[in-house]
Amino acid sequence: MAIDNKDDSETTVAEDVEKDPELKHRLLQAKKDIIEDNSYTSEEMRELIRSGQV
Repeated sequence: MAIDNKDDSETTVAEDVEKDPELKHRLLQAKKDIIEDNSYTSEEMRELIRSGQV
């Protein structure tokens, strides 16, 4: 049986971003971080969390 996830309540990412300024800010910040290579691997992030730096 196929699952139909499409219904009238679904929105596009563009619609969600326009409705939610915080989401837009977070996505733009993530894009900037990727461009500037300010990202961490999963292991690096786990270590930061374990050491209390995050």
